[in-house]
Amino acid sequence: MAFSILHFSDLHLDANFASSYLPAKTARQCREQLRQTFRRILELAKTRKADAVTIAGDLFERERLSHDTSSFLYEEFEKLSPIPVFIAPGNHDAADAVSLYQRGRWPENVTIAIKPALTEWRLSKEFSLWSAAHLSPSDRQNFLDGFRLPEPASADKPFPILLLHASVISSRASDLRAHAPLTIDDVRAAGFTLALLGHYHTSRIIRSDKLTAVYPGSPEPLGFQNEGGHDVAWIQLTPGALAEVELLPIAALNFETINVSVDDRQHREHVLDKILHLANEQKLANSLVRLRLVGQTPPALQLDLEVLAARLEKSFSYLRLEDQTRPAWDLEKLAIEPTARGEFVRDMKILSEREPAQAALYDEARLYGLQAFEQEEIRLQIEPVSGK
Repeated sequence: MAFSILHFSDLHLDANFASSYLPAKTARQCREQLRQTFRRILELAKTRKADAVTIAGDLFERERLSHDTSSFLYEEFEKLSPIPVFIAPGNHDAADAVSLYQRGRWPENVTIAIKPALTEWRLSKEFSLWSAAHLSPSDRQNFLDGFRLPEPASADKPFPILLLHASVISSRASDLRAHAPLTIDDVRAAGFTLALLGHYHTSRIIRSDKLTAVYPGSPEPLGFQNEGGHDVAWIQLTPGALAEVELLPIAALNFETINVSVDDRQHREHVLDKILHLANEQKLANSLVRLRLVGQTPPALQLDLEVLAARLEKSFSYLRLEDQTRPAWDLEKLAIEPTARGEFVRDMKILSEREPAQAALYDEARLYGLQAFEQEEIRLQIEPVSGK
């Protein structure tokens, strides 16, 4: 008999979005969107008549989880009944003795792994789920080390599915810093041909011979660093056949990082026109945008990030401006000047050649020094300006 699963992971309810330096109001709006996305996922499960929902960890941010969010989770899962939910806690929602998973209230249709060893849950006569839990944010062990599925006691043994929060790596020696690392060969050696996974925030399906591993990615991007697909996975199972996997885009938030060259812009209006054209062309009005100004600034071009941000803020949901430009100095010409500025350029060149490991530092010093000689406001390259 066919069986369908809606699988997702890494929602990170109550995330603070700190890595993207969002203003408090914008971060709150993003957190509220995570809740609405959770509701849409469960509604999708009901609409498609899923036989089960699986969650491979990091459903919430344990350190920031509010009582309000705890109550919200209980009510939403209860409304999903009778569809069962199976959760394998990850590193951000670890299931130790004081966690919500062990001390909180959960509806009868929710089953949670609370042991670090793989445990079997029966989904139906034909299918079963094997899962384990992180009991600490620092758990890094390979959950499949030494594990083998038991030999079937009868011909009608259910088809086993792995549900886990872990990092698939190419080989055991490839990334010693990976979180809960395992390889596709580990999955195969343990006896599984289908793994429903979480931890990576970009969706991907890994196929190797008859084995399929599914990362749905985080349903919503959690900052500018989260590029790629953000989906839920629809899994259709038929006894004796390979699993059919469909990735369904679900994200409402859109984080974009865009580089805009100023090489061909002679004054600030030219830069504004280029950015506004880009915003309109790429339909970025509802996007959270990190916009990096790059290239060499022509002599006449005076960038003022606060002015730019104020004039651009209505063109994006949120704008973060970063100045990574460099003035288009003719250093060879400056170095032969019989002036204090020329002597400064020559000194920086000598120091850079004498200490090549510090060349980048001397380049920065030369940049700021030349701005000072021009009596300009010194523009630090590491301080962004936000537009909303």
